Amino acid sequence: MIIARASAGSSRGSLATLSLLFAFAIVNAILIGASQWVLLTGLLIVGAVVFLLFVSGRGMEDKQGWILVIGWCAMLFIPVLRHLSGVPAGYVLELLVFGLALAGVRQVWAIASNDRVLRLLLGLLALHFVFALLSTALGRSRPLAALWQFQYNLKWPLMFAIGMLVVWNDRVDRVVRAMLRYSLIVILPVVIVEIVMPDAYTNVFGASTSSSVNPIIGAAVRYRGPFGHPGYLAIVSALLATAAMAQIVAGRSRWWGVLAIVYGGLVLLTGQRQELLALGACFLLFLAFCVRPHLILFGLAMGIVSVVIAAAYIYLEYLPLRTTLIRWGVIDDVIPYSERAILTMKGLAVAQQYFPLGSGLGTYGGAGAQKFDLSLFQDLGFGRYWWFMQGKFLVDTYWPNVAAESGLFGAAFLLAFFATMWIALLVRTWRLLGNAQIGFVFLGLCALTLLLLNSPSSQILTDPRGAIVLWTIIGASWRLTNSNSERVADA
Repeated sequence: MIIARASAGSSRGSLATLSLLFAFAIVNAILIGASQWVLLTGLLIVGAVVFLLFVSGRGMEDKQGWILVIGWCAMLFIPVLRHLSGVPAGYVLELLVFGLALAGVRQVWAIASNDRVLRLLLGLLALHFVFALLSTALGRSRPLAALWQFQYNLKWPLMFAIGMLVVWNDRVDRVVRAMLRYSLIVILPVVIVEIVMPDAYTNVFGASTSSSVNPIIGAAVRYRGPFGHPGYLAIVSALLATAAMAQIVAGRSRWWGVLAIVYGGLVLLTGQRQELLALGACFLLFLAFCVRPHLILFGLAMGIVSVVIAAAYIYLEYLPLRTTLIRWGVIDDVIPYSERAILTMKGLAVAQQYFPLGSGLGTYGGAGAQKFDLSLFQDLGFGRYWWFMQGKFLVDTYWPNVAAESGLFGAAFLLAFFATMWIALLVRTWRLLGNAQIGFVFLGLCALTLLLLNSPSSQILTDPRGAIVLWTIIGASWRLTNSNSERVADA
């Protein structure tokens, strides 16, 4: 369970708390009687956040894996609940993120006292936010759009911090294995029904927003299972596939590889190329850890494969994902028509136009601009694109949003943050070779790899609906490597 670590308050403080709860209940009763359901919902959310902040501000730890369980259940079942009820249930995750913020920040601060790399990361992140706030003050930001984007940008650091509340032990390890086993029971039957009985599936889960042909297998459609978009099924399945690989890295039965293949197959069915590429990178990490006594031979093999691919492109004019690269404007020097390519190129143009600080939060490519301020899009001529007029694809990129709103320097500090974090986690995982804890830390490394390799074409990195469990695992893995770093280094 989640255990609060604080001494009991005085009787005066207890009386004040009870009085506030009583007053809160009276206000709720009045709103119910007046049928003010919108105000009631808002008040309940605010009250829940304040209560969680009060509890978490006194310190807590999760030694049972409840944060993982709650986050995982929310990711799996909120899409169905949202479709059946019409209630924006996804905000439950925001409640968890901001409600546990104080406890997470306290834990990060405590760990940073003896973790030089974490202190470096906090410094890089602080510099990024300094540039973002300066660009907001001096750029063209509007208050509401900027405030919304600021809280949106805070979500992923807070999810990472909350992950540090999770204390890895045998029970948490069992929770991860249970998620790995039982998620298949939830996801696979829904995907099967989607394939063989599409009408019945639509009646329950609603019509799909993506009716295009699966570009990976060249047939069928992009399946999404119990989620609202194929991208969520892809990132969840990719995480579960890497979790199965992590069991093998930890020295457990190779039969876990069967689950890895099944979950990898689900990624193929989604037609999500970026997630498949990220999963492929995690598989290469898996191979590197499995063949660690022969790492030089593995490196040579990868070099040969790279040469073969280069030769195939030069002499046979064959390049995997060629169509995708053309649409992104990476090769063939053609005018790109991909929505993401246009957003990327325009975002870099905004960063150069407003150099060195950027246009400010809530102005381009993020949730704040999407909801409250489209003026910069219009100034850039986006009105000629049909997808912009329909409000589509506006948040389908991550780095152009960062570069445009916080400037090239702000984006550089954030890029340095992620590069440092990934390299540090890779080194710390490698040091755990032969240790029983390596499986969980390897999973954290893979979770970070999945998020970063999806960031060029998705903002799922900072979306709790698709990333809360990944960031929780990353934070818990970092805490685990920190608590063992000195002992492992000495071994």
